[in-house]
Amino acid sequence: MGRGFLMRIKYKLMISYLVLIVLTVTILGFLIAKKAESGISRGVNEKSQLLTESISTTLSVRNELLTEKSYSDLNFANNLLNNLTDFNVDYNESIKVGEFKLPVLYAGKQRISLDDTVLDKLKQSTGTVATIFLLNDNKLIRVSSTLFEEDKSVIGTYISSDSEAYKKIINDEEYIGDIAINGYGYVTRMKPLLDKDKKVIGAIGIGNKILNQYLEETLSNIKLGQTGYVYIFNSEGDVVINQSEALTNAEDCDLIEKIHSNEKGIIEYTCNGVKRLGYYKYFEPWQWYIVITANYDELTAPSKSILTTTIVTGAIIILLGGIIALFLASTLVKPINKLKRCMEIAEKGDLTIQCEVDSNDEIGILADSFNNMLVENNRLLKETVQYDKLKTEFIANMSHELRTPLNIIFSTAQLFNVVISKDEEINTDKIRNYINSIKQNCYRLIRLVNNLIDVTKIDSGFIKLDLKNQNIVQITENIIQSTADYVQAMSRTIVFDTDQEEKIMAFDSEKLERILLNLISNATKFTNPGDKININLHDKGDRFIISVKDTGIGIPDEKLPQLFERFKQVDPLLNRSHEGSGIGLTIVKALVELHDGTIEVKSKYKEGTEFIISLPAKIIPEEEEVEINKDCSKEAYVQNINIEFSDIYK
Repeated sequence: MGRGFLMRIKYKLMISYLVLIVLTVTILGFLIAKKAESGISRGVNEKSQLLTESISTTLSVRNELLTEKSYSDLNFANNLLNNLTDFNVDYNESIKVGEFKLPVLYAGKQRISLDDTVLDKLKQSTGTVATIFLLNDNKLIRVSSTLFEEDKSVIGTYISSDSEAYKKIINDEEYIGDIAINGYGYVTRMKPLLDKDKKVIGAIGIGNKILNQYLEETLSNIKLGQTGYVYIFNSEGDVVINQSEALTNAEDCDLIEKIHSNEKGIIEYTCNGVKRLGYYKYFEPWQWYIVITANYDELTAPSKSILTTTIVTGAIIILLGGIIALFLASTLVKPINKLKRCMEIAEKGDLTIQCEVDSNDEIGILADSFNNMLVENNRLLKETVQYDKLKTEFIANMSHELRTPLNIIFSTAQLFNVVISKDEEINTDKIRNYINSIKQNCYRLIRLVNNLIDVTKIDSGFIKLDLKNQNIVQITENIIQSTADYVQAMSRTIVFDTDQEEKIMAFDSEKLERILLNLISNATKFTNPGDKININLHDKGDRFIISVKDTGIGIPDEKLPQLFERFKQVDPLLNRSHEGSGIGLTIVKALVELHDGTIEVKSKYKEGTEFIISLPAKIIPEEEEVEINKDCSKEAYVQNINIEFSDIYK
């Protein structure tokens, strides 16, 4: 199951890499293709637009040239006609012009109707076509013209009354514009003909054909790619210029309805089943639509080529990415597999195993964390074992501490019973010794219970200091003097010395007594008859130092770190030379720290031990002082000494 799980992780990593690579390549390919298509389309459109604008500019220039030429031609024609007499219409004479029967138009005696003499002179001089119109029945009818289309004269055709040209002439205004005749456009300039009464009777018009051979060839040679051509349509949808034989009329495709909506723009349409894309612009002077189009497939071929290249490149990248993903997955799974084996070993109980993973990544950090966890668990296991050992030792100590005074008390009670039962004479001295023994062991039980209660209070945080500004030198000296007789009775010498006779500071005198009595009691227990116990006080300004030094048996260096540990005895239970529960120094350390002080120990084995207490020399405001109702008499000191020294047997 574990190996399969790791294999699945490997495959998941590979799949994740591949999915990431495929997703990245796909997105990049899509963006590249869209960008390329957009760029190519924009380039083609810009080119198409540029060509269209160029053609439009060319046509505008030609339109302006033709307009200027028509102006000069018309002036020439006007001068030519001015050489003749006044224009008049002979309504008594009629001729047939086309389908119309019309009166005859004269210029003086020169007949104009159906006579091209004047116009031929104009054509020979200017090369332009000219037409003379007769106003009849709300029509401008061509009665003389040099214009022929497909070998047919335009005489007899007319300009209707709804045209702009007709309206201008009727109002005796000159007309300039584009007129289509038989599908061909002419830049035309017309001027009204007036009789002697200044009445409009007709018009003369000259025109220049918009699309000559040169312009047609020029426009026909413009190409965009292989399938791009220029198409020009008039407003009716008739093809003016067509480079492709496939298109004969704009209505064959869906061009007209699309390009009529705007004057210029991009257009997509289908012609003969082929999708095409182009740009168009409306040339208003001639009412032409200039369209440059090309097959959509040709325009999009470069982007498709780029897309194909992108797909092939992406496939190669995916293949290489798969190989790299396999390598990376194997690289990642290998240290995980190693870490798994170490976990299995640790699971069996061996907490000393270390997983060596040579990596600075997250797996390496995980391996280091695992190793640190094993070290910590191993340490906690050892501490737990040690704690269990301490508990066992503590129970043994407590059993001994309780059993010893109880045995003595019980034995004394049995002696009393024997004496009473034998009705022997009572020896007062013996009875006093027995009573003293009972009292001492009762004190010992009280001391043990007090210590256990104090340890519980310390753990629960219920011990509070009753701080008061007092002379610590005097109180310390009183405590020392109260123990002097007892210490001397044990054949030890206690020496008190101070470098300051008075030091007022805030402290709990009861807790200080408890501290000093415990340290003096220990010094008495672990010294031999004749040894000294020195109590020295030193004022360091902001700190006050109390030193309790003896010349006793000392403590081995390896035992010093565990001296203040709870329930810990330096001497084993079965071979130690003195009584004690092993919690006294723990209480001392806690009481010192409650004063924000410190305690340290210095010792040389078989030379002596020194306990150094450092207390902060601080003063509290009077309102914070606590009135303490306690017995400070000598009897109270003696009572406390008896309790504290109860485990020392003479």
